[in-house]
Amino acid sequence: MQTKPTLTSHDAKTIAARCLEAARRHDVCVSIAVVDEAGKLLHFERMDDARGYTGDLAIRKAQTSAAVGVPTSVIEALAKERPMQDFIALRGGMPVFHDGKCAGAVGISGAKPEIDEAVATAGTLTMGV
Repeated sequence: MQTKPTLTSHDAKTIAARCLEAARRHDVCVSIAVVDEAGKLLHFERMDDARGYTGDLAIRKAQTSAAVGVPTSVIEALAKERPMQDFIALRGGMPVFHDGKCAGAVGISGAKPEIDEAVATAGTLTMGV
């Protein structure tokens, strides 16, 4: 039997808190979604003044990153050559690894793509990415 690493509720809250700090440093209002290795939502937060649609995008970015195990920026680059169905090809999704396996992911939406990606990266740096 195999065991898979997965993010806990505590991990998700830690990641989200670090993303909030990074968003504030960048002076942006974003939505933050953290999912487990199966892409199921563990934590969601939409900052005041973040637009409503950013919530769905943040969740889809996190789910895509968890499913594939790579940042959504990689998928964005690949999709330019070959369109991909069922995946969102926008920067801002970042996987979280434990012992070399994807344990979940975070998705950020609401700022410029490079800022979304920077905020997601800030949330995952301490988690072993």
